[in-house]
Amino acid sequence: MEKEPWYSYGVDYALKKLESSKVGLSEEEARKRLNKLGFNKVEGKDKNSWIKILLRQVDSFIIYVLVFAGVLSYAVGNNVEACVIFAIIIFIILISFFEEYKAARDMDALKNLSPKMATVLRDNVKKEIPASDVAVGDILLLKRGDIVAGDARLIQAHDLRVDESALTGESVPVLKTTDVISRTADLSMQTNVVFSSSQVTNGNGIAVVFGTGKNAEIGKISELIRSIGEQRTPLQKRIDKLGKKISFVTIVLCVLMFAYGLFTGQNWQEMFILAIAVAVSGIPESLPTVVAVTLAIGVKKMAKQNVIIKRLPAVETLGSTTVVCTDKTGTLTQNKMVIQNIFTTDSEVSVTGEGFIPRGFFLLEDERIDPRKHKTISKLLEIGVLCNNAELLEEKDEWKISGESTEGALIVLAKKAGLERNAYHSRYPRIQEHPFDPVRKCMSAVHQVEKKKLVYTKGAPEVLLKKCDYYLFEGKIRKMTPGILKKILEKNSAYASKGLRVLGLAYKEHKGSKLHIEAVESELVFAGLVSMRDPPAEGVKKSIELCQQAGIKVVMITGDNEITAKAIATELGIFGQKDLVLTGADLSKMNDLEFDHVVDKVSVYARTTPEHKLRIVKALQAKEHVVAMTGDGVNDAPALKMADIGIAMGRRGTEVAKEASEMVLKDDNFTTIVNAVKQGRTIFENIRKFVYYMLVCNFSEMILITIAVFLGTNPPLTALMILFMNLVTSDFPALGLSMEKPSENIMKQKPRNPKEGILSNYVFLKIGELVPIVVLGTLMLFLRELVINYGTLERAQTFAFVTLVLFELLNTFNAKSWTESVLDMRIFDNKYILLSIFFSILATALVVFWAPAQVIFGTVALRPVELLTALLMASSVLFFTEIQKTAIATEIKEMEATDAYPTRR
Repeated sequence: MEKEPWYSYGVDYALKKLESSKVGLSEEEARKRLNKLGFNKVEGKDKNSWIKILLRQVDSFIIYVLVFAGVLSYAVGNNVEACVIFAIIIFIILISFFEEYKAARDMDALKNLSPKMATVLRDNVKKEIPASDVAVGDILLLKRGDIVAGDARLIQAHDLRVDESALTGESVPVLKTTDVISRTADLSMQTNVVFSSSQVTNGNGIAVVFGTGKNAEIGKISELIRSIGEQRTPLQKRIDKLGKKISFVTIVLCVLMFAYGLFTGQNWQEMFILAIAVAVSGIPESLPTVVAVTLAIGVKKMAKQNVIIKRLPAVETLGSTTVVCTDKTGTLTQNKMVIQNIFTTDSEVSVTGEGFIPRGFFLLEDERIDPRKHKTISKLLEIGVLCNNAELLEEKDEWKISGESTEGALIVLAKKAGLERNAYHSRYPRIQEHPFDPVRKCMSAVHQVEKKKLVYTKGAPEVLLKKCDYYLFEGKIRKMTPGILKKILEKNSAYASKGLRVLGLAYKEHKGSKLHIEAVESELVFAGLVSMRDPPAEGVKKSIELCQQAGIKVVMITGDNEITAKAIATELGIFGQKDLVLTGADLSKMNDLEFDHVVDKVSVYARTTPEHKLRIVKALQAKEHVVAMTGDGVNDAPALKMADIGIAMGRRGTEVAKEASEMVLKDDNFTTIVNAVKQGRTIFENIRKFVYYMLVCNFSEMILITIAVFLGTNPPLTALMILFMNLVTSDFPALGLSMEKPSENIMKQKPRNPKEGILSNYVFLKIGELVPIVVLGTLMLFLRELVINYGTLERAQTFAFVTLVLFELLNTFNAKSWTESVLDMRIFDNKYILLSIFFSILATALVVFWAPAQVIFGTVALRPVELLTALLMASSVLFFTEIQKTAIATEIKEMEATDAYPTRR
């Protein structure tokens, strides 16, 4: 038989079991326990030291191949080439390292570990200590506004309500007692337990700590996250796959070429150097560099939009996301209860306003009224103010609630009508209070109003009405009738069916001297109902519409009940007529096959646990979705970690959620995700452009040398020329392409198929069309100079070098757009491309005309006629593409109109 958990016993047994007492631990004993059990800290994933970040940049197939090529170059005595290759490797690694290291530092600055301080009893003395120093057995003193410093068993509780939404997703604070209600091992069923990182919203209490650090509930979830491991993003997989494919083909070609040279009796050292040159020309060694810089630029743009990216490839992942799984409380909603309607037996009034801002109108049949002149509503407002322990505070131009959010909503409602909470409590002092409890589901307060004692009560309507013998109608008290009772209950049901929380309010003049609950909560006068909700955050509905327009499905996963979840999801446009709602209980009953059949149809999950969320993400990924998960609570963390990209909230997000995520929203604004999606798609679009541009360059160089070898002629380019082009005339224009602005229809495209590589069939076809033109044009001028004009090898190679550079630079304009004519382009809208072309031309001129560079690269100065010939030959790449664009422009537009555009899924 399973042993019952110790916290299911009484207070005295709990203290005995923990070897503590009501006066607290001694300082010496607390220190011993901290040394033995560890400090009260929730460890995230292992810290990313600068060494780990640096080593991670080295873990690339292309880097390994380049290191191998550099070592071989050095081994055969080609020291200059080896130095250039190793310089490229260092450049690639350092760019990625510095950007990721900066992101890690930004995260450290963002972290807001909660709690920071805690109030405890040590040797019967009240002390405020760092939360990390709280030990098992410490006595916590809790009051409104405190963050609980550890899992603890309550010893005393007075109207203690705790917000556990960060842990459970439930937006309504939980009333805590010292009673043993359940003996189950499930902590969530224990009302006599408070959890680490939850917040006290009302009342006060004393508790003895039984769980800290990794032994607290928040720590156990953190351990679950650590067990999941790192997930590689789609961009990382695509870049690695592309690099391996190209490198493999290049290496095979090098081996064949080297073997051919040996077979034909050529010098093995010369053939070895040529093979390395082909490897350098074919392997896209600058691809990681340009990708890293492009992502770094994206990270900086995102930072300006209040987004911190922890790892560079995460920027692009959002661009390929097909499903966004999001929590409700505090993510889609404001986590601020707002009263929308007031119902009395003589009228129904709607109330405008947002959040805790005490400004709004009271509308009766769409006409603005003064609620203080409405006798029934003014009484209802009075009840809401006096039967209340919350306060409305203004801090730095922001309105906040000190206390429970439901009570806060009543205070805000009253202030909208001009009633001040402090003034009423001062004028009408409280004599007696009966706090809310889950059995009677009511709260009552007795106040001295002039010479009378008035009882003010609020609670669940169906319970409160049983205590009401009368009702208020146009300021007059009338006897309750079955018809009026039915009318009130029907309105209550109507509000509840919309996912609104409903409170009933009542009062009476108390004439007896006895103030116990039975005497106070009887023969009440029903005043009315208020319906309230946790409203959507500003701009969220529009953001969801934009996500859906972009082909991204938004799925809400919450701990709230099914009715509330469905109502919010319907209002936001997440839930449609053909969609399904699943509760955690429904999900638990399904096997994986059954769930697999419905997962694509479900848009709302209610009453879920962390395990359910993890299963949902895995099921969506099994359907080949790229899944993004947004959240702020501890309960979101496992799914955040497992998702292709986790998005945590920076302000209210828990430390565990931030550690589990790839991206953090500093402003906690869901709408920022839309901008992130657009940025991610733009990055991938630009990556595809410069990959196309770079591979045209690299393939042309590789094929050019290979053809020369098999023809038995001298190579048209030296190894250093190839390295120069790959790093200067290829990389800098490619970087310029990474700055391209997004196309107009980028947020109207469907997400890319997760299996689609960077080189789609369309892009590969475009590369295949241009490479022959570049190779034949360059080879023609090289052989013309070497064979027909009897020029020197150096002049012929220089001629080929300049021609190929111009081919590459002019092809930049082809890469800007595959459909728009150069004549129609806004060439000057991207100054980076123009600057990169200017810099590349200047660098090439130095290599060709500057004497020291001529010695290193083996070049000679070309005559003006030779330069003009090279330019005319290179211009053919524009002429060919312009003819092609003109022919297919109409067809592409028709394809876009029918959802058949190549980048669409």
